[in-house]
Amino acid sequence: MYLEKIKEWGEEFCKEHNLFLVKVEQAAGAIEVYADGMDNITIEQCGKLSRYIQNKLEEESDDVLTKFSFNVSSPGMSNPLLHPFQYKKRMGKKLEILTNEGISIEGEVKDVNDTNVTIVQLIAKNKKTKEEEKKIEHILNYTEIKKALIPVPTNFKKK
Repeated sequence: MYLEKIKEWGEEFCKEHNLFLVKVEQAAGAIEVYADGMDNITIEQCGKLSRYIQNKLEEESDDVLTKFSFNVSSPGMSNPLLHPFQYKKRMGKKLEILTNEGISIEGEVKDVNDTNVTIVQLIAKNKKTKEEEKKIEHILNYTEIKKALIPVPTNFKKK
């Protein structure tokens, strides 16, 4: 019951502050609230959202905050994308997608709408078969996506 209320309050706050509530979950004695914005969420915004929800919880029921730790943060790179706005934030950037059929696609986000995301996958040139480099465009409905992750950068420059 309190998770639904937290979600409701989080959505209320986010709508007023041009943010998006990504997810509310309870795990191992903690309530985790994930929020984001098109320009990324700041630490200050996370703090304000946290205080807003904590004040609402105190008004409704003080025992939730004594039973659980309470955290508000951005989803970060390790959490999968769940909402179309998260894909919009990745326009022109890479994503790693696993489809429900078990097909893995890594490519650049080309287009996003409320039902689909378009990913352009670059297939490298194959010297053995003399196949040229090619681009494959995948139009995926969000219901076809099992998991979409932001790839961890691996091209760090050495000093």
